[in-house]
Amino acid sequence: MIRTIRTKKYRYFRNFLPHQPYASFYPDGGFFTPVPEEGTPERDFWETSCLPDKQKVHDPDGVFLMLGPPVMIQQNGLPEHYQQFQLWQDHKPAEELYDIEKDPEEVHNLVDDPAYSDVKEELRQKLFAWMIETRDLGLIDEPEIVARAEDYNGISHAVGEYCDNFERILETADLARQGEDAKEELTNRLGDPDSGVRFWAVTGLCSLGVEREMVEQLSPLLDDPSISASLAAGDYLVRAGEGALALPAFERALASDILWARLRAGAYLSYRSREELQPMKPLIPALEQAINTQEMMGPEHNATVERNNYTGRLSGQRDGIVREWVLERVIKRIALA
Repeated sequence: MIRTIRTKKYRYFRNFLPHQPYASFYPDGGFFTPVPEEGTPERDFWETSCLPDKQKVHDPDGVFLMLGPPVMIQQNGLPEHYQQFQLWQDHKPAEELYDIEKDPEEVHNLVDDPAYSDVKEELRQKLFAWMIETRDLGLIDEPEIVARAEDYNGISHAVGEYCDNFERILETADLARQGEDAKEELTNRLGDPDSGVRFWAVTGLCSLGVEREMVEQLSPLLDDPSISASLAAGDYLVRAGEGALALPAFERALASDILWARLRAGAYLSYRSREELQPMKPLIPALEQAINTQEMMGPEHNATVERNNYTGRLSGQRDGIVREWVLERVIKRIALA
């Protein structure tokens, strides 16, 4: 999730998921390492980090550049001078600030320059005020939106409109920007009554770096009533090498009627390494079952879906993005791991 605001001279970005790359499909090993040799297990696994078949690309922020194995990188990775571009990295800074008059390509991040601290603070506050004013639903994970919309006849925008805890959710989502100083408060908020706060508490801790010492504190959230919070905890444990403990959380999400819960479960795993995926082999039957699940949001949402003619669009997402791009690809990655 990225939000941005600009003036004529400056543009500010807030990256709420800095531990994830810009690229939707990030090649194993990154863009700067050699492509494994054809005919090897390493190459077979590397191929599963691409989109399948004719759409086999690595997609940095929607720019299809890497038909592959990409001519652009050949077998040796991108040239070293590409390192200056954040787009190709495996993570993002929490904040970015650019002088777009002097630097229209947004290469030189000024966010840590004390000379621009006032500009940064002003734009951040204006951005957050806008997010609160518009009840920005990006702060609520998609499966959580669908679950909460049950109370409003399946109308998603009502989730934000009637959320009385929006400021605290945003405050929690922003805490990780403070770095190590935020860990204690993020840990305290793991037990918050609001599932949106719990989700961002886990996500914030994950963005600060996985620590095996946190596994015991995060394990109870695997049974969280909120699928979003549960999966976020599961993602943390997979990264910590404790994926076997997270299997029930992923199985529950993959069995959900909510399409985006199944998508989120697969998407978390699609970024993980061979070593991290090895304990997830027992999840393959649940992934295969999820591929065949036709439900998209539960019966309480049917009237809204039919009224707005969403059926065709949602079916396309289910059969294209969720099935082919994510779940089938993740099954291959786990099997090859």
